[in-house]
Amino acid sequence: MFWDTALNRADDAILKTMTDAQTHHEHAETPGKIFLLRHGQTDWNINHRFQGRTDIPLNDTGREQIRGAVPQLLEMAQRGVQIDGVVSSPLERAAESGQIVARELGVPYLGAYAGLEERSFGDLEGESATPELVAASRTDGHKYGVEEREGLVSRALTALNRVRREHEGKNIVVATHGMLIAVTMTVLLEGREHEGYETIDGMFPIPPNASLTELPTDYLDDAIDAHVLVNRQPKLHAEPFPKNLAGGSLTLIRHGQTEWNKNQLMQGISDIPLNDTGRAQARETGAKLRSLGLNYDRVISSPLSRAYETAQLVGEDFGLPVSETYPDLVERDYGAAEGVNIPVPERRAPDRYYPQVETERDVYVRAVRVLREIVRQYPGERIIVVSHGSLIRRAISAAQGYEHTQTVPNAEPLEVDLKGLFAFDESTVFDERGRLVW
Repeated sequence: MFWDTALNRADDAILKTMTDAQTHHEHAETPGKIFLLRHGQTDWNINHRFQGRTDIPLNDTGREQIRGAVPQLLEMAQRGVQIDGVVSSPLERAAESGQIVARELGVPYLGAYAGLEERSFGDLEGESATPELVAASRTDGHKYGVEEREGLVSRALTALNRVRREHEGKNIVVATHGMLIAVTMTVLLEGREHEGYETIDGMFPIPPNASLTELPTDYLDDAIDAHVLVNRQPKLHAEPFPKNLAGGSLTLIRHGQTEWNKNQLMQGISDIPLNDTGRAQARETGAKLRSLGLNYDRVISSPLSRAYETAQLVGEDFGLPVSETYPDLVERDYGAAEGVNIPVPERRAPDRYYPQVETERDVYVRAVRVLREIVRQYPGERIIVVSHGSLIRRAISAAQGYEHTQTVPNAEPLEVDLKGLFAFDESTVFDERGRLVW
């Protein structure tokens, strides 16, 4: 560690073979099937009202419709496709539909999944779905607060990917909603031969209440690549090493512990403060660095409070205030996963299981770009940068030329190889789809 060598370059990181964290074909040899079940009828369905996220219950007809779908599932079992469990959207009409199916089949109801809710129709919910308003919801949806199609697709695909991973090799019924099914199936089938599925002008129609649609899970990974993993950072290539950086150094320190760290919650850009343990860790790190006879010229930080306070506490041992914060030093944006204790397999690639998560590629590019900017701005200086675990791990990986798979401990200092930082070229590390290949 840093304390043993004073200037740890993380060269001894042992590469671990991890489950293919970018393509994520984490399926059993005989993959299970997923069947999408549209919920039964509600009174708002009868009255042709926009329903969306409004939590409208089933009516008696809807309950009978769902019971009427069970014989089809029993017939499938006779053909060797035995349903193992049922999950649903959190909305009552879908949850009750799923629970009815589970009871009738004698299989477990496995709970509700965030992300499987119906498309939000904003201010239109409760209004009669006249042809004029239906057209307006498509052409001027932003005016009414209608959820954007891209957002619906992202949360639906990632939720279904969680269902697939968490029930690997099982046959699962997913009780959900008509618009979500139609849009998801349209995305999965686009540009493909889709024998057995009927589309109208390339669009999968909204299915009837209580109908079943088999999800083509073989297409799920490609759809996530195309519609969920949106890279926003511009391309980054190798650059000549600036001669005026000679004599300088760059030491990265992860912030001290927070309560969310302690409880293993995804933190991301949520501004969670240090706890008392984290403050003690920061003070200890500053004192240890000082005891090694090291000196620094500048302390820089992420603007998030857990990093900024760590930087202040470390800097006290050197009489250095935090001179500047850089917005691009913040932690990876974990989107809908923030505040959640997600399973280990999903931590390896959260952008495939939760919507609005910053891509792996973008974290690499952002980390390298901002650190190059910092050392250019202060050439030849000995700089401490306090940031976050995910960003630091990517920066170390980029600079050393292979993946640093070890977790970066709270308040642990790591020195970056500056020449390696400028030698990093994303085209050698990511394929054309933005997937990590080393």
